[in-house]
Amino acid sequence: MLTLAGETIVLIGAVMWSWNPDWAVYTFVTGTCLFFAGRMLTPNNDENMVVKRLHTQQKAGALILLLAAITMTATPTWFLGYYVTKSAWLIPFVAFVIIEVYTTFRLAYLDNNKQK
Repeated sequence: MLTLAGETIVLIGAVMWSWNPDWAVYTFVTGTCLFFAGRMLTPNNDENMVVKRLHTQQKAGALILLLAAITMTATPTWFLGYYVTKSAWLIPFVAFVIIEVYTTFRLAYLDNNKQK
């Protein structure tokens, strides 16, 4: 439940970025903290190694989302020879979305095949 609430608030913050970036940062960071806590506290009691790997990938995706939130709050500056802009948070956010979509559909597929 905590994960779903956090993910919803993250999406609201990401969409809000286009018209109100000041409040979007607070919304995004709040949702990210809720999502991260929910994802890390979710137990994994499955014996299947593929399911365990997918849950580990989901936790890695939550860490990448946390990196996106940190990047969103950072001021534009030079870092390791690259200029980090205010919209640099989109790169780890897209990586999180790809991981989340893949693992969600793959877990649903495995669950559906296990029930048959």
